[in-house]
Amino acid sequence: MTRVLNLRSLTRRVLGSAIPRMIARSVMVMGSLIGRLCSFVRARALFPNNPDVVCSWTTEVKYPENITLGTNVVIGTECTIGAQAPVFIGDDVLFSKGVIVETGTADISTPPPYEKMARPIRIERGVWLGARVIVLGGVTIGANSIVAAGTVVRKSVPPNSFVVGERAHHQRFDGGDPDSGLGAQKIA
Repeated sequence: MTRVLNLRSLTRRVLGSAIPRMIARSVMVMGSLIGRLCSFVRARALFPNNPDVVCSWTTEVKYPENITLGTNVVIGTECTIGAQAPVFIGDDVLFSKGVIVETGTADISTPPPYEKMARPIRIERGVWLGARVIVLGGVTIGANSIVAAGTVVRKSVPPNSFVVGERAHHQRFDGGDPDSGLGAQKIA
């Protein structure tokens, strides 16, 4: 037992000394710098006409040719921008971690397999989208608005607004069966 304790103590002394700690810190700093370089290169490749955009390398961008960006746009980690229809993002907009902006959806009024449809999204200047916000197609978010974390934005937001998560709405769904006669109906 004392031999095991001595081995543990020796390991702690060796790995806890200045040289291994400096090596570990150097590896972490290099990893951070490489991540920033990858983000910079990816942002330049996706948005060549916007030199001041900051876009994390973990961001997923679909149809970048349909995206118009203003100046000083920051797109955080793990974000998704699906731009099957046009997406406009104004000046000084901040996307926090995990924001999803999606123009595409399924047309549930058609029978399965559902047809795809897309509606444009406009995010005006000075907007801050909190972590894990979802913005759906056909929405305009007015200038200088803040959308709180976890909110699903499915209706347009006026300028200078603070938006907090909406109450969930449940709807009855017939599965697209045209013979059922049900359609989509709200049930409280």
